[in-house]
Amino acid sequence: MADGPRPGSEEEFSRAVEVFARGYAFVRSATHPYLCERVEGSGTAWVLRDAPRRDPRRGRREEWVGHGPAAADLDALAGAHARTHFALSVIRRLEEPDGPLRSAYKSRGFRFRGAEPLMIHRLGLMPSPPAARTAEGTLVRTTRVTTPALAERLGAVTRRRPLGPEFLAEDSPQRQYAALAGAEIVGWVSSVVVRFADGSVATWCADMYVAAEHRRRGIARALLARMLRDDRKHASTASVLTASRAGAELYRSAGYDQLGELLLFQPPKP
Repeated sequence: MADGPRPGSEEEFSRAVEVFARGYAFVRSATHPYLCERVEGSGTAWVLRDAPRRDPRRGRREEWVGHGPAAADLDALAGAHARTHFALSVIRRLEEPDGPLRSAYKSRGFRFRGAEPLMIHRLGLMPSPPAARTAEGTLVRTTRVTTPALAERLGAVTRRRPLGPEFLAEDSPQRQYAALAGAEIVGWVSSVVVRFADGSVATWCADMYVAAEHRRRGIARALLARMLRDDRKHASTASVLTASRAGAELYRSAGYDQLGELLLFQPPKP
């Protein structure tokens, strides 16, 4: 495992926010490039937006991400530079109170849309892969998607464009995993590679899903165990994700720690 920043440090937190911003933008680029750019002069803010389109009316919502000094004034940055409608992702460290941030944005007319834990796995102690089974008792195996045939099958189940050949190679910028019960795909997760300017690597855990009828049977943990071992094998220093309140318990059981919280705000209608 490659050495990462000191646990709990400001550097670790800032890098985790960058992994979130860049990893989220990568996932959204599956159908059209979704760019991730650091806002000049802010130091702690990012804007995620569509690359230019032929028809601007098809543009997706921009996401403005800020932490530290930028968090309190993210609406001013977005208001001055957004090209279309936008939402804010204001990220706080756990030791920072959320009350002042919520009150500040409420006073400006923003609607609070919810909060998600920002979590990190430092890829030290790995979760043990359980003997996962379906509701019917069928043994589940996890595998990385490396063949066009499996990519096509997964695309059909997820109703998304299948992974192209560039994502099936060993050094792919995204590694996709599937949980198989015989020939049936019952779950999946992906790991997106984020490379920093110093050459180090971290990963963004995205799209974790297990079919509802097969949940709480070890399948999600088995997928995480497989993914995290591959992350470490490919020199990642950490795996980062955001979770629902309920999902956070699964990730904690697999060795993730909560670094902070993502507060989502919707601006007032013009």
